[in-house]
Amino acid sequence: MRSTHAARQFVLLSVTLCSLAVTSSLEAASPRFTLAMPRGIQRGTEVELTLSGANLEDAEELILFDTGLEVLSFTIPENSGGQTVKAQVRVAADCPLGTQRMRIRTRTGLSDLQTVYVGPLPTVEEVEPNTEFSTPQEIPFNSTMHGRVDSEDVDYFAVNCTAGQRLTVEVFAMRLGGPFAGNYFDPYIAILNADRFELAVSDDAPLVWNDGIASIIVPTDGKYIVQIRDASYLGDGRSFYLLHIGDYPRPLSAVPSGGKPGETLAVTFYGDAGGTFTRDVTLPAEPGERFGLDVTDDRGVTPSRQPFRVNNLTNVVEIEPNTALAEATPGASAPIAFNGILSEEGDIDWFKFTATAGQTFDFECYGRRLRSSIDAIVTVHRMSDGAQLGGNDDARGPDSYFRFQIPEDGEYAVLVQDHLKRGGPSFGYRVEVVPVTPALVALPIEFQRYVEPQIEIPQNGGRGFQVNVQRMDFGGPVNIFSDDLPAGVSIECPEGWRNDGVMPVVFYAAADAPIDGRCCRIQARLEDPAQPGVSIVGPFKEDILTIRGQNNTEVWREEQLRMPLVVTNPTPYRVWIEPPTVPLVHGGSMELKVKCERLEGFTGPIQVLVLQNPPGVNSSGSVSIPEGQLEALIPMNAADGAAVRTSMIAVRTIATIGNGIVESCTPFVPLTVEEKYVTFEFAQAAVERGAQTQMLVTITKRKDFEGEAQVTLVGLPPNTTTDPAVITKDTTEIIFNITAAETAPTGNNQNLFCVVQVPEAGTMVTHNLGTGRLRVDDPLPPAVAATPEPMPEPMPEPMPMAEPARPLSRLEMLRQQAEARRMAEQGGAAAPATEAAGTQE
Repeated sequence: MRSTHAARQFVLLSVTLCSLAVTSSLEAASPRFTLAMPRGIQRGTEVELTLSGANLEDAEELILFDTGLEVLSFTIPENSGGQTVKAQVRVAADCPLGTQRMRIRTRTGLSDLQTVYVGPLPTVEEVEPNTEFSTPQEIPFNSTMHGRVDSEDVDYFAVNCTAGQRLTVEVFAMRLGGPFAGNYFDPYIAILNADRFELAVSDDAPLVWNDGIASIIVPTDGKYIVQIRDASYLGDGRSFYLLHIGDYPRPLSAVPSGGKPGETLAVTFYGDAGGTFTRDVTLPAEPGERFGLDVTDDRGVTPSRQPFRVNNLTNVVEIEPNTALAEATPGASAPIAFNGILSEEGDIDWFKFTATAGQTFDFECYGRRLRSSIDAIVTVHRMSDGAQLGGNDDARGPDSYFRFQIPEDGEYAVLVQDHLKRGGPSFGYRVEVVPVTPALVALPIEFQRYVEPQIEIPQNGGRGFQVNVQRMDFGGPVNIFSDDLPAGVSIECPEGWRNDGVMPVVFYAAADAPIDGRCCRIQARLEDPAQPGVSIVGPFKEDILTIRGQNNTEVWREEQLRMPLVVTNPTPYRVWIEPPTVPLVHGGSMELKVKCERLEGFTGPIQVLVLQNPPGVNSSGSVSIPEGQLEALIPMNAADGAAVRTSMIAVRTIATIGNGIVESCTPFVPLTVEEKYVTFEFAQAAVERGAQTQMLVTITKRKDFEGEAQVTLVGLPPNTTTDPAVITKDTTEIIFNITAAETAPTGNNQNLFCVVQVPEAGTMVTHNLGTGRLRVDDPLPPAVAATPEPMPEPMPEPMPMAEPARPLSRLEMLRQQAEARRMAEQGGAAAPATEAAGTQE
């Protein structure tokens, strides 16, 4: 059945609108957004952002992902050449600290993702020269330096401090994201006194990934120098940083490191230069996508948030001493969350809880994922004798995860330790013990490595994706949906694909869908009539790689839980699939016909690619509708083990328009894969050069068909020939008469097969059936008689020719040839046997 979108999604525009579409499409395409300046802005201020890139001539909007930022104006400067856009933004006084993610929407596409940082301190611009320790840039205390490290560059800043004051330095560089590749910026920071003695240094701090934190209590009044450089003295014109210098708090761990939505709880913070402290924290009822704690005291707020979990688990916080099984901190029954810190070298922590036989729990440790220094090992033990029953080290990177079924009613213990027995104020952790819960996530797959999929939908067209559907602890069909789509946009995921791990999804835009865009919450959900009442919903999300290091090492990713979706100008062409009228059979092939209509003014080639092949089916990825032409054929073939089913297929179309690339997707049409109508069994055959032989093919019918099928034997060696054959549904065998010329090459040819064209529905169902073997030999040398013998009596007149004899088997031919040689050598009259046809071995 033809897709319901075929009629409603691809109605041709009028000639006038077609011409306008071509004109606007030529303005720009494939917009690029490479940098937002300044890289950092302060809470509660207004600032003009300069957004740089390419192909921004038709930019219309700055799409924001996060709360707290408001766009007041968006303009394209005169003579910008499509490389610059200006955006005036207002930053709320309570804007979340950290990066704000953004993209530029144009009428023809969606840009890359970039960020700017929002912080609590006023920003000061770096002023060169400040590359010598003796001539640092003097700056005010409690400010954020906005600077850049060039190749082999070192920047120095000086602040005046008083004894007993806290001096904390945190750099925000790698966390700004790209556009970095190869030698990305890995900052190194240091606090030095006037004698150039290093008081604190930091290269990579787990709390801030590859960025750094250095903090001291100032020993004496005076001037202190802050140094920043690349850890390897690299750097270039893109190595920007935000260096926060002040007396704000900067703890390294929080215990507990999670709580319930809406709950007020006491949280103890460790690792601050001024010492451990406790604050009452009220958690939001809905924490949002990137929740963290703003840690404050009377001197300020941390420039980046403290990672924190929010869920409905009951907290248990360690009570020291708990370094022995008998001292285990008591907890209630699971589900439960154990929180603590390995406060010193060699520290280990024990907890205990009760459980019932048969219960199954997931033990999930959040350490490094909460930016702790811990490389945790978590094990579960029987409380009565301490016997270890389960555990794990690094199932989640440095974090631990394992599943454990309770063997009997009673008390059990959990042990937390560091892999290298380390400890300190940054070694906090949280172990969540929860029942097994089904989970679901859908991830769009890159068609081209390092090129992120974008939901850019042309008016009156579609945008197709392959989606990796990850089902955890459940099975069944999954659909993609959204209650948040712009007007005129729809999603289609054909039903026949919904049980697969990878399935095609197409977003369609109606011809009158407004050219607009926004971040949409798109989700995946179980839709299974066999599981009524079961609700499993998960995100359709994407992790954007923004920094890629040497050897393509993935350095920094930005998670998108809401997907940017834009409707763009229509493409200057319309492409559709001519629905196949016959099936694609195992071992067979077909040519999928795609057709197009071109709008006035567009004649360029259009690449056509099947969005997703059914299981066991392959299609060519190098087919285009040639320049000025209106159709093309995509070769497709099915393996012998291809899934027997009907799958809805669509075709991606890609074309160069103006200075960029546009893409669309056709409606779905059905493609059926079936078993072969017939199977062939080939008898082996051999022939001498300059002679003839026969090859027997036995036919087994699996499905009736009407009319006559054409059969062609292919793969014969050079200078050997045979005629095609014709079969019907009742034919049981074919005999091919094969002639080998004197120049035919000798050898064993093992890749013969038959192309069978079975007539159906006015076309042909193509089968490729095989394989057969043909050996080409040199002729036998003439026999030499030992002693002349009298001439034999004349042979009687030959009898009339009977029906052709069944071809001899190879064993029978060899026996006859051996007998002929023996008789010739003894002077017998028998003639050498000729190699008649093939075998029936």
